[in-house]
Amino acid sequence: MSDRDRLLDHASALLERAPDDGSSVVAMVLVELENLPTLDGVLGHAAVDALAGEALQRVTRAVGAAATCPIGRYQIACLLPGLSADAHARLAAHRILRALAPPYACDGRRVMVAARIGVATRTPDTRQASTAQMDELLRRASAALHEARNRFDPLAIDEEHRSDLLLAGVDLWAELDHAIEESEVHLAYQPQLCLRSGRIVSMEALLRWTHPRLGPIAPDRVIRLAEGTDLIFRLTRWVVHTALRECAEARSRGIEIGVSVNLSAYNLRDPDLAALFEQSLAIWGLPPGCVMAELTETAVMQGQAASLATLEALKEMGVRLSMDDFGTGYSSMARLRDLPLDELKVDMSFTRGISHASTHHRIVSSMIGLGHGMGLQVVAEGVEDAVTCDHLREMGCDLAQGYLIGHPVPMCEYPERLLTDRDLDQRPCQ
Repeated sequence: MSDRDRLLDHASALLERAPDDGSSVVAMVLVELENLPTLDGVLGHAAVDALAGEALQRVTRAVGAAATCPIGRYQIACLLPGLSADAHARLAAHRILRALAPPYACDGRRVMVAARIGVATRTPDTRQASTAQMDELLRRASAALHEARNRFDPLAIDEEHRSDLLLAGVDLWAELDHAIEESEVHLAYQPQLCLRSGRIVSMEALLRWTHPRLGPIAPDRVIRLAEGTDLIFRLTRWVVHTALRECAEARSRGIEIGVSVNLSAYNLRDPDLAALFEQSLAIWGLPPGCVMAELTETAVMQGQAASLATLEALKEMGVRLSMDDFGTGYSSMARLRDLPLDELKVDMSFTRGISHASTHHRIVSSMIGLGHGMGLQVVAEGVEDAVTCDHLREMGCDLAQGYLIGHPVPMCEYPERLLTDRDLDQRPCQ
């Protein structure tokens, strides 16, 4: 009998004894010991098996799980029956993370074991076979673990009705593959206004997919569908080539604008990303300085050596680099200093409050000062009214982006007068 089957049998027996009064919750916690495969090649299988055994003991001591069992060599599953609320499952998961965090003794060395956790909960139901309920819980915990990996978070909790969403995601994943092949996805462009000159100087390329049955699919959901699969790399190639081509076509009409392309943390780990930009620049004849690669603060700050090498390669060829959503992550000043950035984008959650909240005003002013002190251009996102725009100009912000400046639309839908130097007296914030 496999580890998984033993766990399900034991968990099913516990579930059958659980009260079916709707007052208790059962949770499945799936722990992945992430760096053990790497340690296999460094310390050897016997040492890693000993580390996994100690990790199993720590998990059991941390939560007193009624059913705890290894799933393969690198995962541990445990059942927590009789909880009074879903929130208690989250607390238990945090206890496990704390228990696994201290270093492990191994042949005179102190070894760290990185852990990631997925959790699923449900109320026991005597109308359904206990084995089926446990199989569902384990499957949903595995899906939550996958979500934690995608978000680079230590913990993810399965959400209500997630199973239906996952099944829908499976269908959408296959349909996204078709949409890329058949060019059913497209780019919309949101303009960025120079607050000193009043000119549109660049466009941010934003991914759009209108599903024939479901309608518009949120861009972040499209990315989640693609991440972790070959689709993310195919989608990125399509976005980069399309954005640079459409920018080149606009410039050929005398419209001197640049273009920004969003990249994910997965993209930074792609060793061919720099070559993709180099190839696309050559094909469409764009000067590298008019292309900006945008990355979220979380992606930029992860600090993996391969990611930094990719950023350096893009910088070396002349592509500019922007940290998006600045202020929403966990930037280290030392790390920020060492990154080859050209731009900071102040997140809209701060920008939208500067006209009526003094705290937001001071925060945004400080961010602009920090960016300028580091020699970086600063863009404010979420600019939706002229008062906010005026405040930003007074603070010395370089660029503004938001619905006041323009909504995201296909490049061909922008009137040429908006993208040239004419009619500046009709522009916002003048």
